[in-house]
Amino acid sequence: MKVLVVGNGGREYSILKKLSEDGVELFAAKGNGGTSVFAKNIDIEPEDVESLVNFAKENRIDLTIVGPENPLCLGIADRFEEEGLKIFGVKKNGAKFEASKDFTKEFLVRHDIPTAKYATFFEYEKAVEYLSEINYPIVIKADGLCLGKGVTIAQNMEEAKAALRDVFVEEKMNSDRVVIEEFLDGNEISAICMVSHNKIYPFEYARDYKKIGDGNKGPNTGGVGNIIPVEDMSDDLKVQIQKILDEISLGLEKDNFNYTGILFVGFMVVDKPYVLEFNVRFGDPETEVIMEKLDSSLIQLAEKAIEGTLTQEDFKYNDDYYTGVMMVSGGYPGSYAKGYEISGIEDVINSTVVHAGTSFENGKFYTSGGRVLMVIGRGKNRAEATKMAYEDVEKIKFKDAYYRRDVGI
Repeated sequence: MKVLVVGNGGREYSILKKLSEDGVELFAAKGNGGTSVFAKNIDIEPEDVESLVNFAKENRIDLTIVGPENPLCLGIADRFEEEGLKIFGVKKNGAKFEASKDFTKEFLVRHDIPTAKYATFFEYEKAVEYLSEINYPIVIKADGLCLGKGVTIAQNMEEAKAALRDVFVEEKMNSDRVVIEEFLDGNEISAICMVSHNKIYPFEYARDYKKIGDGNKGPNTGGVGNIIPVEDMSDDLKVQIQKILDEISLGLEKDNFNYTGILFVGFMVVDKPYVLEFNVRFGDPETEVIMEKLDSSLIQLAEKAIEGTLTQEDFKYNDDYYTGVMMVSGGYPGSYAKGYEISGIEDVINSTVVHAGTSFENGKFYTSGGRVLMVIGRGKNRAEATKMAYEDVEKIKFKDAYYRRDVGI
C-alpha cells in the first residue's frame, strides 16, 4: 500500500511516524528535515494541488492524508475525488469553517451551539466605534487563514485599535474583516475529531498551550506545548462536550454538508463548555501527542471514515501520559532567524522528538521555522511524563532556542 501525506510540519511528521507502524510505503509532500526517516520526501508544495493529483495518479497512491488547511481550502479533496483518488480530508465547502471565522460563528449561532457573543466588521472605522461600547478584555480575530496568528486578546482599547490597524490599515493578515468576541476566561480543551459523513468521533481530548510565555503570558502562537490526557476533565464535562459534538453533527446534516475529514473543535470551559473555534485539519501540536497516545491504526481509521463504517469503538489508546514541549526559534511568534545548526537530538533516547521546522543538509539538522522541534515525554503519570520531557529538552541545542518551562506543571 502507498500512502501520501501532504504537509511540512510537526503534525505531518507525527502522522507519518504513526502510519509507519503499518509497514506501508510512505511519501511526504513536501515533508521536512526529519520526515525522510519514515517517508520519501517529494518536492511538491502542499498548495500545488494539480501537481499532487498528477503525482498520486502516476505513482498509484492508494490513500492521501492532508495535514494543513491551505490545500483543503483550495479544494484538494474535491480534485482528488474527481480523479477517482482516495483522500482523507474535507471538501472545499466544509473547509469554509477554517477559511472564515465569521462563517463558523454564523453556523454556531444558527444551531444554538454555545459560543462567545460576537460582532463582525468589514471597516476599521465601524470596528473602532464598537470598541467604546464593550467591556475588556476582548478577543479580535482576523477572518481567514492566519496560521494560528490572527487572534489578539486586547486588554484595553489601545491594544484593540492596534489589532484592527494590523488587519485593515497595515493589511498584515490578508483579511477583509474581523470578528470581535467577548473574552471567555476558563480552561481550554482541544477536541480533534474524525468526521465520517457528518458523524463526529473525537480522539482523546488534549490541552494546548497557546501563549508564548510561562504563566500564559505574551502573544498567542500556533501552540508551544500540549498534554494528553487532560486530568481535570470530569465525566460530566465529557458528557457536556459530547452533547455539543452531537449538536454540531446534527447541524452539518441540517445544512446539507457531507463532511468527511477532520474537525478540530476548540472549547473554553467556564461555567459550561463554549465553542471557541473550528479548524478543518489535524490540530498542531495536539496531533503530535495524540498520535503517541493512539494504539489504533490511523490508516484503518481514515479508510473507515471514508467508507462510512467508523465507530467510536475503533479508537484504542494506551494508558500512558504525554507532555509535549515545543522548542522554538528566538523571536517567535514574531520575526526570527533560520539556518542554525541543531545538536543533541541523537542524545534523546526516552522521549519522542518531533521535527516541525527543520531542514537536513550534509548530515546535519538546521532550524527552518518558528516552531522547530517538539519533545514529548512519556510516563505513567503527568509528573513522570513532564520530567522526562524537560530532561530531554535540555539535551538539544540551537542558537536562540526558547521553550516554555511550565508545560504540564
